[in-house]
Amino acid sequence: MADSEFCLSPLGTNEGDSDRFLPALLYGCIPVFSLADEARPFEEVVPWDSCSLRVHETDLPRLHTILANISRAQRASMRRAMCGVWPAMLWTRLGFASSRPRGEGYLGESGRADALATFMAVLRRRVEADAST
Repeated sequence: MADSEFCLSPLGTNEGDSDRFLPALLYGCIPVFSLADEARPFEEVVPWDSCSLRVHETDLPRLHTILANISRAQRASMRRAMCGVWPAMLWTRLGFASSRPRGEGYLGESGRADALATFMAVLRRRVEADAST
């Protein structure tokens, strides 16, 4: 992954959620989601279109051509956008690792905008949407 520009992030077991996108983000590899109607993690609040690709599974045989047509500038832009996304995917504040204080990142992130904050933002958005209908 560390030497790849793009990393496929297919569905998990029994077509369930996969977390293959997370190692891709952490290695600086642009995630490629392979189903057009697949919900991406926290997609209500995470700008996935700026840092990943979504390819319909019928286009997978042409994936090499699709990826080759993405400019170097666009790839660089996607990688820059990934810098703001990966911390939002880590559950830093729950303090799973006993070797570090609660809320302190284990990869250098602040821990304030972690997956818990992202999850709460999704819930807040859904509650506000329900309240307005």
